Amino acid sequence: MAGDHRSPSQGSSLGLYPEDALIIQTIPLNYSYNFAEPPYPKISWTLLDLISHARFPMCRTDLCDKWNYREITAENFPLVVDPDRVSEPGFMSVRTVAKVISYCLLIAESTAESLPAWSGKSEFFADSIMEAIADHRRDFQSSLGQNSPWAHFLIAARHPIVRWGINNALMNRWGTRDYPPARRD
Repeated sequence: MAGDHRSPSQGSSLGLYPEDALIIQTIPLNYSYNFAEPPYPKISWTLLDLISHARFPMCRTDLCDKWNYREITAENFPLVVDPDRVSEPGFMSVRTVAKVISYCLLIAESTAESLPAWSGKSEFFADSIMEAIADHRRDFQSSLGQNSPWAHFLIAARHPIVRWGINNALMNRWGTRDYPPARRD
């Protein structure tokens, strides 16, 4: 059988291959998100910590890895994420899952930046951002089609690890109406 069948090295981050861990650590985030379990976590998890603790099956490599995409964008998302298979165990690799989480957080950030203009409110929570993403998907789907970042967000959130990552990051940064964000000093 062809392919790399080596198991992860001893001492790697909870079973990740060292090269996967290195790539995940270099994935850019615009904010120092805490991916630990909300609300009000006593620890701080990086994106690598979240992926390392995930127990949903992921493949060794996928199209995103083979085509060497450094990030997920509105243009390449439809090429590497199949909406019908996104939640299928083993469909996406650990690197792609991390890149998709980063892309989803960019979508959430840009949506959050537009919320004051759209809603007239300067204070909002993660659940407000999620509502706006769903509204934007509906409002712009006909004009943007498969390149709609808001549709991409909702498609990606079908993957359990992506959903876990964006939920934790959004909750810990923006909170919800019932669990407002902790004050940062």
